[in-house]
Amino acid sequence: MKNKDTMTNPDFQKLIALVLNDLAIRRTMLENREQEVSQQMSSLERDAELEQLDDQIQQVQADFDHYREFQDPQFNFNATKYLQGPSMGLPRRPQ
Repeated sequence: MKNKDTMTNPDFQKLIALVLNDLAIRRTMLENREQEVSQQMSSLERDAELEQLDDQIQQVQADFDHYREFQDPQFNFNATKYLQGPSMGLPRRPQ
């Protein structure tokens, strides 16, 4: 296993951008599920699952906020474009 100190700053920023993108997607999926549950389940089932979903959303948001503190606003990297790269393979490294 490599030591985290051997990671270059651009690689670290790329990692942070990918983590933030993943957490944003997870939060959106949980929020969508929360809306589905609100509309479909009976009140007892709904309340229990909504509470669980809310806890998960808060945890994801806390992680997002934490990792966002490490993000360099000057680092030019588009995680969405990266993930939609050429033929879903590994795209070129960001400059």
